[in-house]
This record gives sequence, C-alpha cells and structure tokens, in this order.
Amino acid sequence: MTTAAGRTLHAGALLPELIAVRGIAAVAIVCAHALSMAMRGHGGVPPSVEYARLIVDFFFIQSGFVLAHVYDRPWREGRFHYLTFLGKRLARLWPLHVVTLLVVAALVLAGRAAGLETENPHTLWSFAVTFLMLHSTWATSDLAWNWPSWSVSAEWCAYLAIPLFFLAADRVRGSTARIAVALGLFVACAAFSELVLGADIVTLTYDGGAFRIIPSFFAGMLLRRMFDDEPALLAMSPRGYAATVGGVLAACAALIAMNATYDALWPLMVVLTAALASRAAQPKPGLLRGRALAWLGELSYAIYMTHAIVLQVTFTGAKLLGIGHTLPQRAALGFAALIATAVVAQAAYSLVEKPGRGLMARLLSQPRPARAFTAAADRSGAGR
Repeated sequence: MTTAAGRTLHAGALLPELIAVRGIAAVAIVCAHALSMAMRGHGGVPPSVEYARLIVDFFFIQSGFVLAHVYDRPWREGRFHYLTFLGKRLARLWPLHVVTLLVVAALVLAGRAAGLETENPHTLWSFAVTFLMLHSTWATSDLAWNWPSWSVSAEWCAYLAIPLFFLAADRVRGSTARIAVALGLFVACAAFSELVLGADIVTLTYDGGAFRIIPSFFAGMLLRRMFDDEPALLAMSPRGYAATVGGVLAACAALIAMNATYDALWPLMVVLTAALASRAAQPKPGLLRGRALAWLGELSYAIYMTHAIVLQVTFTGAKLLGIGHTLPQRAALGFAALIATAVVAQAAYSLVEKPGRGLMARLLSQPRPARAFTAAADRSGAGR
C-alpha cells in the first residue's frame, strides 16, 4: 500500500532493518550463552543476562510479521498453497538443522568412545524427534543434541498451523481489535503457562516451545495487517523512529533494572518490530542498511544454529587440555568462541545452508497437485 506520505510497504518486499536486527539479535544470544559458560564455577551470570531469552520471542514476532508480509496477499486472494508453503519453509530450515544435528551426534559418539558423558540425555528417541523438528512439543525429557534448535521446532510447528493463524487473523478486524487480541492472547497464554505448565511462558523450550510461539507469531501477523490499515505506521519520521527505538531500549533497560517479569518486556518487542518495519518502507539509507549488517542478518540462522556446538567444543576442549579454570582464561575462551562462531557460521552458510536450500527447493518444486487454502470471507477482502 501507499500512504499519504508516499511511502510504500510492498507485500513481499525486502525489510532491511528487520534483517539487520535479526543478525544483531543472533550475536546477542551468542554473547549471552558465551558469558553463561564462561561464568560457570565463578558465581554464574548476572540476572539481567537471563532476559536475553526474550530475543527468541522477538524472532517469533518477526517471523509472524514477515510471513504475513509475504503470504497474506496470496491467502486473501485464494492463491495460497499450503504444501508449497511448507516445502519452502522446510527448504529454509531443514538442511542446516540436519547437518548440525549430525555434527552433534558425531561429537556425542566420539565423547562416549573417549569415556565422556554429557549432561543432557542423548537417546535414539530424542534424536528421531529432533530430526523431525518436533522437539518443542513435550516429546523429549530435556534439551538435547543441538539445544538451540528447539526454537526451529517451534517455528516449524507454527508453519504447520499457518492456515489456522490466517483464519484467526481474518476474524480480527481493525487496529484496536488487533492490539487487544494480541495482548489478550499473550496474557492468556502466559497465565496458562504459569497455572497449568508451572513455568513462565518465555522459559518454555522442549517443554512447550510450540505453545510459547503462538502469541508472538500471531502478534506479528496482526501487526503486519495493521500496516495495511494505519498510514501513520508508515509515516513515522526519522526522529519518531529514533525516539521509538530509543524508548523501547530505555524501557527494557529500566524494566530489567527493576527485575520485572519477563512478560513485562514482551509488548516492547512488538513495538520494536513495528518501528523497524516502518523504517523499512523508507528508501533513504540508514544505520542498519550497511553491508556488514546485511551480511550479519543473512548469516543469523547459521550463527544461531552453530554457536552452541562451537561453545561446547571450545570449553570442553579446554577442560580436556587442563586449561580454562580461572575467570580470565574462561573469558578469553568465550571471546575466542565468539570469533570462531562467525567463521563456522560463514562456512555453514556457504557450504550447507545456501546450497541445501537450493537443492531442497528444486526437489520439492516438482509438479504436483496443490490445494489452495482460503475462506469465503477472504474473497470479499475481510480482515482489512
């Protein structure tokens, strides 16, 4: 659509700010996990570092927004093909997921041969469930294998349910209703998690990550539809954009300083996504549009999927060599692992993720009957 200010957010168009921040967020996760491993035996990480877990929920919101950005129009026009969609998402996620899983399996077997045992249970069942990307559905008893990949499983579960998300979004009309539903759903899911599952919703991983993604993914989808109805979202001035991003970061810092619940920061993740998407509609160069950040964003999935392996190899290797006992040594190991992750991620992207995505896309693009999912209300433009 085109706003009165002449700015356009074309369906499916590149969203450079979201891509760049995705890369920055992936690096932040690596830093948090590196710090956690470096501080083991030395007092543990400060409580503020634990808030980094919300970055994953930020990813989930972005995911819902981007998929609605790409597929909402085909859905409304009756051109959305479920199997084609799943094939594309499978090609995006699965090759690197499988390779990292196999690498971890090789390391586990090598460790067992050397008389080493890991903390997490690595069973044939958990391997099979992880292989199928279903390890965020209460199907395993703990995080195992390449443990960050639980969020990939949650994403895959959301993709499997994408027609339900679209059908639900069709029935929420108007910006006020969308805001109310997004917040209400998160509150309801958070309450259910606390009362029934006995855990904060943003701490769920293998034990309900597929449930955790629901409010964030749906909020992202509703937010994208709001951009179709609210020209003010695209008419944000550079000062307004900077003030919004700065305000979100300041509010997050204040809430963390006050030891607020994780849930209190969740709405700010939605606001941040809205601000970044608004900036993406502007053609002018920006701070987040440099080549380095574009590269980092493109590499974000590989960074996320390889960093735990690099950290484990680095710190376990140091232990076997009899080093890494003092805090300065462990800090150096954490920094080395951060650099090594960038190198490994680049190799994984170039040798596995990118060619694997292309290969799977070709294999899955063979001609076959496809069924388009739509609803009668969509044909009349409902939900706008």
